[in-house]
Amino acid sequence: MSASTFDFIIAGGGTVGCTLASRLSLAGYSVAVFEAGPEDYSEKVMSPLAAPSLHGTPLEYDYLSQEQPHLANRRIKNSGGCLLSGSSATNYANWTRCHSADYDAWAHLVGSDRWSYRGLLKYFKKSEHHHDPSADPGTYGFNGPIYTTAGARQYPLRDSVREALSETGLRFNAEPNGGCPLGYGPFTENWKDGKRQPAGKAYDLSEAAVFTRAVVKRVMIDAERTAVGIELLDGRTYGAVKEVLVCCGSIKTPQLLMLSGIGPSSHLSSHGIPVTVDLPVGQNLHDHLSATLYWKLKHPEWGLAIGSPNFMKPEFRCGNPIDWIATESIADPSRAVKIDKLAPDDLLIRQPRGHVELFVSYAPIAAPAFFEYSLAGTHISTPVLGLLPTSRGFISLASRDASAAPIIDPNYLDTEMDREAVRTGIRSAVRMMLGTPHGQSFVEEETPPPGQPRLSLSSSDQDIDRRIQVIGRSFYQCAGTAAMGKVVDTDLRVNGIRNLRVVDASILPLPLAGHYQCPMYAIAESAADLILKKDD
Repeated sequence: MSASTFDFIIAGGGTVGCTLASRLSLAGYSVAVFEAGPEDYSEKVMSPLAAPSLHGTPLEYDYLSQEQPHLANRRIKNSGGCLLSGSSATNYANWTRCHSADYDAWAHLVGSDRWSYRGLLKYFKKSEHHHDPSADPGTYGFNGPIYTTAGARQYPLRDSVREALSETGLRFNAEPNGGCPLGYGPFTENWKDGKRQPAGKAYDLSEAAVFTRAVVKRVMIDAERTAVGIELLDGRTYGAVKEVLVCCGSIKTPQLLMLSGIGPSSHLSSHGIPVTVDLPVGQNLHDHLSATLYWKLKHPEWGLAIGSPNFMKPEFRCGNPIDWIATESIADPSRAVKIDKLAPDDLLIRQPRGHVELFVSYAPIAAPAFFEYSLAGTHISTPVLGLLPTSRGFISLASRDASAAPIIDPNYLDTEMDREAVRTGIRSAVRMMLGTPHGQSFVEEETPPPGQPRLSLSSSDQDIDRRIQVIGRSFYQCAGTAAMGKVVDTDLRVNGIRNLRVVDASILPLPLAGHYQCPMYAIAESAADLILKKDD
């Protein structure tokens, strides 16, 4: 075997790519992983409090969507890690398994129990080292490379926020990662000893060949429709004896597939790309939209938020300033179902489902440019995320240049279900802060964007929709653009092409109610066993 030929070639050295490279290479195969960005495990990457400063740097892709009609025609920023370990090296380390119902809906849709919650449970366990040694070993793993943590820091508002959540009517859920996240429970992260765990450090890459600053231009496919290797942007080529695995994420993966002749035939032809297989690559894009409210504290001098000179305990530098996370359902989706003309038994709207997430951050997280109180210790925030969007957008090519950004149109809030989900979360945040005794004890008022009225307990749907138009943004969790059942089969193989698989969030045919880091590790572990044929 030559120096430029490997058993497996992995395009994309992010969370999934590094996991696969480790598992396959340690199993004795020659593996090469190619990442467009650099390797960087400096303090700016490893420190939890440095995470916000990574936005807008060369270590992240800096994308803008098409204008969004339901968000005041704004172009919405999107991004992802552009370095070895991908977004696991730039994210906020939120660790959520999502809802078992989400995986079961996925498995039902594609007809494969592998992707049910039961089918993935052993891979959730395989990837994690759970923080509580007394936890149920049938639910959690204790020997995996990714260490979790929850409740390790005691923030000043911890008890008050918990009581306010209870006073809204949300039930306490001691195990939000135990299969059902509904209610509110401890916020779980995956920092270890106060530092980040990028996939490329947590998983052993010593036996893999790692190529950084290597942009993959196309997958090479021979006349028999077999993937035989990759070509880089600089013209170098590398051969794959067994398989090419595409793990570039939900924005770059469809771009690479289309540049390789795999995608909608009319779109590829319009760019002069010979069509190898006509597949709906780039379609079915779904993303988690967020909307954040900011709350002025009554007593900032008590050191309740980041920026206060009294909010300085050393352990506060070891993770996100968050104690609790809440997930809830739309109370009555029947009106939205009728407007959107959805089938009443649609898998995405059956109750109970985790339609929306809310958490309280002791900092003005995701503060926009107009917000002048960013780090003064005077404000906290309540990010709200729509978790099960029914709106669908697309990724398409802007050009044949592999280094150029593709066209991104998430089509946010195109459905009433999605609008109602975000409204539900906004109302819960307002009720928590302004309508409960404990919320009123520490919050003075909401601080709205300039020119916007404050939200209140009596705000109408129209009032809330107008606010979302101004503040809605991506939470950087795109998925679905190489969907299982449409582009790949249940073994992750690209339809119509031999020896080519996709393994990343682009395969998700349906959204998951949570943050995608934890599921991506489980999907990568499952894929590794699938490739190595280690199924029970």
